[in-house]
Amino acid sequence: MPTQWVKWFALCVGSLIGIVILLSFWIKYPDTVEGEVSVTATKAPVRLVANNSGRMQLLVKNRQSVKKNEVIAFIESGADYHHVLQVEALLFNLYADHEANYPLPDSLLLGDVSTAYNSFYISYKQYRQLLTSDLYATMRISLQQQIEIDKEIEDNLHKEIALKKQVLEAMGKRLEKDSILYAAKGISQQEYLEKESNYFSLQETLLALESNCLIKQSEIRQSQIEIQRTLLEEQENKEKAFAELVAQQNVLSNAISVWKEKYMEIAPITGEVEYLDFWKDNSFVQAGQELFTVIPTRNDIVGEVMIASYGAGKVKEGQTANVKINNYPYEEYGMLKGKVHSISRLTNKMETNNNIIDVYLVEIVFPDGLVSNFGKTLPLDFESKGTVEIITKRKRLIERLFDNLRSIGEK
Repeated sequence: MPTQWVKWFALCVGSLIGIVILLSFWIKYPDTVEGEVSVTATKAPVRLVANNSGRMQLLVKNRQSVKKNEVIAFIESGADYHHVLQVEALLFNLYADHEANYPLPDSLLLGDVSTAYNSFYISYKQYRQLLTSDLYATMRISLQQQIEIDKEIEDNLHKEIALKKQVLEAMGKRLEKDSILYAAKGISQQEYLEKESNYFSLQETLLALESNCLIKQSEIRQSQIEIQRTLLEEQENKEKAFAELVAQQNVLSNAISVWKEKYMEIAPITGEVEYLDFWKDNSFVQAGQELFTVIPTRNDIVGEVMIASYGAGKVKEGQTANVKINNYPYEEYGMLKGKVHSISRLTNKMETNNNIIDVYLVEIVFPDGLVSNFGKTLPLDFESKGTVEIITKRKRLIERLFDNLRSIGEK
């Protein structure tokens, strides 16, 4: 009888062991790497801080959509912000075309920008005056007209000189004959000397005409040089005035940038404005006080995980990551299903409990968005914390047993 009980007992134990072994081959248990996760966005929200103290005027409502560079609010100063933006727009157009005529207003409330604007105003008016002035053109027209007159006089002098030369040549031949007659006592000495004097007088007149012709040529050349001088002077004055205009334009642009940085709150990105306090018009703000947050639109949510270097080699891209958010209890809301998107190649230093450990940076993406495995959408903010389990490999129980036995044996 005892022998029979022993047989039954051995059979039960053997069957149980067999079942356990079979189950160990069939049952798979996930091998995981755990860590803390911070769920955030690929584009971080931007906080706007007051750079000056004063009363604030609101231009955008809470949770209103804004575009990049849209004015959200401004802090009161000695300037009308519309006027400052008007001048800024004028500068933008002026950069595109400096020769265009833009009417500059002279009755603006610009506060700290006034000094720079006044200097720019003067420079612009001087430059426009040079562009539109016909002073140099009138001078060149007058000089060109004088050149034309002098050329006509020169032509007449050349004609007169040619005529005088013909007369002088004829008188020379006549005087040569008279000298023969005078030698032969054919004419009196007085008559000969008188003809000789007329000949020399004509020579003197011819020389005077040639001198006048040279003088007139010199005057024409001087007028031509004067035309070139006026062209160079006009160009030089325009370049000098333009350089001064650009310099004052840059000074004014910098002054506007400083003023905007000091008194205006401008959206740096496209997104949605969220007040960081119960703001109203005429609310007094202090320099350095946080005023608004601009939350970017079309933003992808990602999980950022730091895992210890020990065991990090098991983590691969594409592995499943189960994320549980602290703000939403797992039992009620479920967890988010993610995928490992990237792993840093090098470790980073992180301090924990006064210890410094090496960690790898792992980025998790959520293909299903923020819908949990319970079918609930979790409206996460941009700094949600939680825990993550990265499923590295599903192992059979028998494999895990042999791994443990192998590690014990190697020790």
